[in-house]
Amino acid sequence: MAGIGLQIEKDGKFVVRGGHFEIHARTPGPELVGQQKTESPQFTPGGNATSAVVGGISGTVSTETGVVAGLQMAREFFRSSDGAMLGIRVSVTNVGARDVRLASLTPLAAEGETAVRVAGAGPANWRVLRMSRHKNDVPGAFHPTVKDIDFEHARVDGAEFRAGMGSTTAERPDLRCDDSIVQSEPCLCIRNERAPDAQVLRIAVLGQTEHLSRLILALNSDRVGLHELCVQCEFDGVLLSPGESRRTHWVLLREGKDERELLEDFTGMIAAEMNVPVPGPAPTVFCSWYFYGRDFHEADLLENLDELRRRPIPFDVFLIDNCWMDNFGEWNANERFPSGMAKAAEAIRAGGFVPGIWTCPFVLSPRSAIVRKYPRLVLRDADGQPCTFPYREADTSDNLYVLDPTAPEAKDYLLELFGRLRAWGFHVHKLDFLRALIVPRNPRFHDERMNRAQAYRLGMEHIRAGAGDDYILACGGLFEGSAGLVDGNRIGSDVKGRWIDPDGRIVHPVRIKQNAFRSHTNRLWHTDPDALQIRRRKGPFRGQTDFAHLSDGSFTDDEVYTCLVNQYIGGGLVCLSERMAELAEDRRRMLRHVIPPVTPPARPLDLCRPFCPTLFLTPVTPRDKRLGGWWTLVVLNWENEPVTREIPLRHIPAAGKLAVFELVTQAWLGVHESTDVLRIGIPAHGSRVLRVAPWDGRSALLLGTDCHM
Repeated sequence: MAGIGLQIEKDGKFVVRGGHFEIHARTPGPELVGQQKTESPQFTPGGNATSAVVGGISGTVSTETGVVAGLQMAREFFRSSDGAMLGIRVSVTNVGARDVRLASLTPLAAEGETAVRVAGAGPANWRVLRMSRHKNDVPGAFHPTVKDIDFEHARVDGAEFRAGMGSTTAERPDLRCDDSIVQSEPCLCIRNERAPDAQVLRIAVLGQTEHLSRLILALNSDRVGLHELCVQCEFDGVLLSPGESRRTHWVLLREGKDERELLEDFTGMIAAEMNVPVPGPAPTVFCSWYFYGRDFHEADLLENLDELRRRPIPFDVFLIDNCWMDNFGEWNANERFPSGMAKAAEAIRAGGFVPGIWTCPFVLSPRSAIVRKYPRLVLRDADGQPCTFPYREADTSDNLYVLDPTAPEAKDYLLELFGRLRAWGFHVHKLDFLRALIVPRNPRFHDERMNRAQAYRLGMEHIRAGAGDDYILACGGLFEGSAGLVDGNRIGSDVKGRWIDPDGRIVHPVRIKQNAFRSHTNRLWHTDPDALQIRRRKGPFRGQTDFAHLSDGSFTDDEVYTCLVNQYIGGGLVCLSERMAELAEDRRRMLRHVIPPVTPPARPLDLCRPFCPTLFLTPVTPRDKRLGGWWTLVVLNWENEPVTREIPLRHIPAAGKLAVFELVTQAWLGVHESTDVLRIGIPAHGSRVLRVAPWDGRSALLLGTDCHM
C-alpha cells in the first residue's frame, strides 16, 4: 500500500494524500467562549522531528507554532514509520494576561466541494460508516446523498439525547436534526462504492479522556456536494488561565481494505494507548429488569433461585436491576426487600451465583438526604442552575440532579457507596444512566478546568477505586472514555420483547444492528448486547401497562433463534431476563446454543449492505484439538417473508473440501468445494447457522451437533 503523504502550504493549509484519497484542509483558530471566531494562525515550523509512539505505533512527530487571540497554538503531525498513517494534533497555551474559556479546537477542517476526494470522487459516490458517542444511536453505513432508513439512522445524533425509555434515537421523532449534517464519534470510514478495489479511508480521534469530539460531515444545501468535513474537539468552556495549556487527542488518517479491519485496528490502538489488558472469559448473566421492571421483589428473587435449583442454567451472575433502592443518592433497600440487600446477596450466593446489583452513580434525587448534606455534589450550568436528567416513572417523576465528580465530596461519596455494596456481598455492578454526565449542554464543574470527558473519567476512576477488582458493567456512558476501567459495556438500546412495536416500527433488528457495528470493541471489554427475552406471553406482568414491552413475549420461534444468534455473533457476555417458572421447556432448552459464551465476535462479511449485515463468520477453536477447527457462517433474513439466499463458500478461509451442517434445522448439507455456492431458504425474521469444517476426505469428522452454536 502506498504511504500517506503530507504537503504543508505557505498559508498554513495542508494537503494529505493517500493511495486512494486526497484531503485539502486547514486548522482554524481556537473557539473561545464569548469571543468572535479566530482566524487560522500563521504557523512557523519547529525543529527536527522527534520519535513518538501513538496507539502502539512508532513514528515521528514534527511541530509548528503560531499565535492567535493571545494564545500560542501548536500543530503537530505524526507520521508512522511504515508511512501508512498520519496524525494531527493541536494544543493551545494562554500567553495573555487574563483568563479565557476554551470552547473547542478543530485540528482538521476540509471545506468546499473538492476538499475531500476518495478514489477521485465526492459524496455522491460515497458510502460512509458512522460510529456514534451514545449507545442509543444507531451506527452503520449510509449514502450521504440518499434519504433512506440508513440515512435516517445516521442523521439523528444522540450526543445530547437525555432519556427515552430504552428507545433508540431513531425512534424519537421529536429529536430534530439538520438533514445536511451527519456527526460521528470517534471515527468514520469512507469508501467510493463505484471503485470497489479502492482503499477505504478512516478518520478517527484516538481517545475520549481529554475531550469529546465530533466528526462532522456537512453537505451543501442541495445535498449533493460537500460543504465541510471537520474534526471538532469539545472543551466545554474550560478555564484556561495565563500559562496553562490544553491539547487535543490525535486525529488519525489511515487506509485499509475494509471497514471492519479499520475498526478493529482502531480499537487495538485505543487498547495500546490506554494499556487495556485483553479481557478474560465473558460471563453469563441473569438480569431482573427485562421481565419485571421495577416490580421485582424479594419473593421474586427467591422464586427464581428456587426454579434455577429445580431446572439449572449455568449463569455466572444473578443481577438485581432497578427496583431495590429507596432513592437515587442514599441507595438503601426499599420495601420490596424487607430483609435487606445483604440477605438478598446471601441468597444469590447460596444459589451458586455471583450477586450483581444496579446503580446510577452519576444522578441524585432532589429528595435525597445526600443532596441536602452535600449540595456541592450537584453539577450546575454556566448560569448556576442544577443540571438535570429527566426520569419518568410513576413514583419517581422528579428530574434527577447530575452528580459533579469534581466536587470535593464526590470521591468519598462514590467510595462509600461501592464499599457498602461490596460489604453487602455484591461484586458485579451495573452502572446505568452514565450519559447523565455527558448530555448537559453547558456544564460548569466545580473544578472549572475540567470538561465532560475529564469529569466522566474522574468519576469512573473513583468508582473503580471503590469497586476494587469487582466486575463493572457500564451502561449508557462513553465508550472509549471507559476503556481500562470497566469489564463490560452495553453497546445498544434496551431490548423489547417483540420484533415490531404496536405502531409498526421495526425495533429488534435495529438492536441487532447496533450490536453488529460495535462488536469489535470486545478487545476493550465484554460487549453487552442486552438481554434475551425468549418467553411466550400475552399481556403485561402484574398489569404493568407502562412497561408492557418488558414482559412482552411476542417473538416467534424463528425470531427467538435470531435473538440467540445476536448473542452468539456479538462475542461478548450473554444475558437472559425471564420469570424462570414461566419459561417453557422448549424455549429454556434453546439456551444451550449460546451458553456459555466461548467464541470471539463474528466478522460481518457484508458490513455495508443496506440496513444491517446478514452474513457473519466466526472461527471456532475447540479445546479438544482432535476435533480440529471449523467456522460458523450465520445467515440472517430481515425481510417479512421467507427468502432464498445464495451463499458462496469462498467466504470460508480454507481451500478444498468443506463439510457443511445447518444447526437450526439440523440438516446435513453435504461435502462441497470451497468454490461452491449454496442455496439456503430462511424464514421471515429467521436465521440459519452453517457449521463448515475442512475435510481431507479420509479422517473421521464431527459433522454437527444440536448443542452450542
